[in-house]
Amino acid sequence: MTGQLTGYLILLVFAVILIGISALINKNNKLNRVDELLTAGRGIPFGFIAASVFVAWVWAGSLMGAGEAGIWYGVSGGFNYAWGAALPFLLFIPIALRIRKIMPKSTTFIEFIRERFGARLANTFLVFGICLVLYVCVMQAVGIAYAFEYTFGLNFKITAFLASMLFASFIAIAGLRGSIYNSVFQFFVIMLVVFVTVPFIVKELGVAHIFESLNIIATDASHPEHNADALNFFSTAGLRYGLSAVVIAMGQVLLSQSYYSTAASAKSTKSLFWAYLIGTVVAWMPIPIIFGNVVGGGFHALGLTSGDVPVDSGAAPYIFQLVLGDFGAVAFVILILMTGITTGGNGLAGLQAMFTLDLYKRYIRRDATEEQQTKFGRMIILVAGAVIGFAATFLDGVSLLMIDIFSGILFAAPAAALILGLWLDKINSKVAFASIIIGLGSGLAAFALISDDELNWFVGNMFSLILPFIVLLVSIPFTKERFDYNVLSNYEPSHDLGKGGA
Repeated sequence: MTGQLTGYLILLVFAVILIGISALINKNNKLNRVDELLTAGRGIPFGFIAASVFVAWVWAGSLMGAGEAGIWYGVSGGFNYAWGAALPFLLFIPIALRIRKIMPKSTTFIEFIRERFGARLANTFLVFGICLVLYVCVMQAVGIAYAFEYTFGLNFKITAFLASMLFASFIAIAGLRGSIYNSVFQFFVIMLVVFVTVPFIVKELGVAHIFESLNIIATDASHPEHNADALNFFSTAGLRYGLSAVVIAMGQVLLSQSYYSTAASAKSTKSLFWAYLIGTVVAWMPIPIIFGNVVGGGFHALGLTSGDVPVDSGAAPYIFQLVLGDFGAVAFVILILMTGITTGGNGLAGLQAMFTLDLYKRYIRRDATEEQQTKFGRMIILVAGAVIGFAATFLDGVSLLMIDIFSGILFAAPAAALILGLWLDKINSKVAFASIIIGLGSGLAAFALISDDELNWFVGNMFSLILPFIVLLVSIPFTKERFDYNVLSNYEPSHDLGKGGA
């Protein structure tokens, strides 16, 4: 009972802090204006953007999932998680810069798709984008609930729902600016916890002992956790996972409106470029590498097996508590809470933009004033938070890494049309739609029909991403019409814009 009270107290303390920051933002800014609510007025400086990008991409999966990858694949797990997830984010930088250049007054990537390909494809992307954000937010709620359940014995369902409503609340109050400003606070909390706890765990377990444990796993065929490639940095299984991580992250990045909203909020193109580059490569990439090796290696160094934890995703909080005691337990829970809430809040800020501009304003109430739009945007996010919390309650005992792997099949297929449509003027709308159907259908078919569980998810992910590119590129010689990108520069939204610069 004491442990449960501690867990709920942690939730309460950070809820008060984060909602308090958002309430202060709401008081000091004109958030009844659409551009203020959805893009923070397009004047956010470099440091805030970099911190926001970093914490938004540090998922619960970056910690618990990377640790799980370290258990499954050994030393290559965390590294493959890192480069695989970072590559699509690096690709996102030129995409964001391209949209900012050719369509400077856009807010959502759906607006670009509509102007470039028409309403049918825009609505298709809207469905994918909404589903992607809901999935990402459910993942964060599940990760937070796991951490509190394993550490303090809190009820999984209650914690998942409370976490969802928490990050929905501060977005409903302060929109994207609330997400970005809270991210700065969360950035310092995350970095403090990581750089205080991880060295203690490594010191307690010993680098030599971790290495020796992995060596036993690699050489002893009778060991219950035997993996011949545990010390192979270039293992085939690990590399296969890294390639799948590219596919997984491709959809998660390119279909998440939150990253486009954050890019639109940047004060200048220069600050956008450096903020995303530093936030991803310099700040984020070391995190999954560290957790993949510390949690994965620590799991084996402690002599644990998969039967010792209900699901491998729970290995990280288990190890923190086992090695560091109550201090480690509290520190890890705070870490997961901060990472999950920032990613969830960032995702909902993007969802708020899509619901407000691409759904409500376009299809539900075309004559809505800015005040009516922002009111709807706030209300719908609270509804979304409740839906996310309800969905997360059904996922107790499910592996975060397996959920992540399957998501690549579902969300990678539209990437080709978006990427190629930005630069190649002969990409046809009908073929773009067909490419998405072919990619998604072939990916799901491969997953369902291939009996080898080591290959079905990999082939499914590859088909979902690669086949649409092939379809679109093959179609170019047979396409006569060309799209004039100059028309995008004349795009005028129905709301006033902030003062963001070039």
